Amino acid sequence: MVHVHNIFLRALNSIILQSPYVVKPGDIVDLLFYTKTVVITIDAHHFGEEEYLFPALAAYTKNQDIMSVNQAQHAAFHTGLSRLGEYCKSTSPAEYSYTTFKGLIDAFAPSLYEHLRDEIPTMLALKVYPSDELKRMWVQAEKHITDVGSYDEMFPLAFGCMDRGFEGGRHKFPPAPWWVAWVVQYWFARRHQSVWRFNPCDMWRVPRPLKFLPIDMDGELDT
Repeated sequence: MVHVHNIFLRALNSIILQSPYVVKPGDIVDLLFYTKTVVITIDAHHFGEEEYLFPALAAYTKNQDIMSVNQAQHAAFHTGLSRLGEYCKSTSPAEYSYTTFKGLIDAFAPSLYEHLRDEIPTMLALKVYPSDELKRMWVQAEKHITDVGSYDEMFPLAFGCMDRGFEGGRHKFPPAPWWVAWVVQYWFARRHQSVWRFNPCDMWRVPRPLKFLPIDMDGELDT
């Protein structure tokens, strides 16, 4: 869960840091598409939680309120997140306003951050239950991510927002064979190739300088 949340945080940080300097029409198109993809990916994650993981946990633990705080937090930022997604889908480069764009993000970002932070202790508290059973519920929820989004959008975003050096590189995330990154780079990322310029890492999960920054900034993104 920490790794998934870090994807969202790195993606939003990348948008917030770079968007003030995106001015060319083609770059604005890519920024809006990238941001729309972030919204879809967050929605896909929360869809899996709301529809599958949270009900499964409630039934298994016989505690209907076990994830109630997290569900309430979802509701607190969902409307703002949806408004940002709609703006990205309906706005042309000529209509784009950085002030409006930033205002939409600012309206929900604090609530989203609070949720991403608070959900981790909630998950850690589940350690009193058998790990195999919890893993089964998690895998089941993950199977439904494409009900909301598509591989050629969410996979390039996710791989480009993973840092293989996180906490000294001691984590194997994602838990997938090494060749999956090649498939993402040379297959899934091809359709919207220019969009992934906004990612803070390459598809091999190595951090890289941000592209849309003033010359006097080093382009490093602290996550």
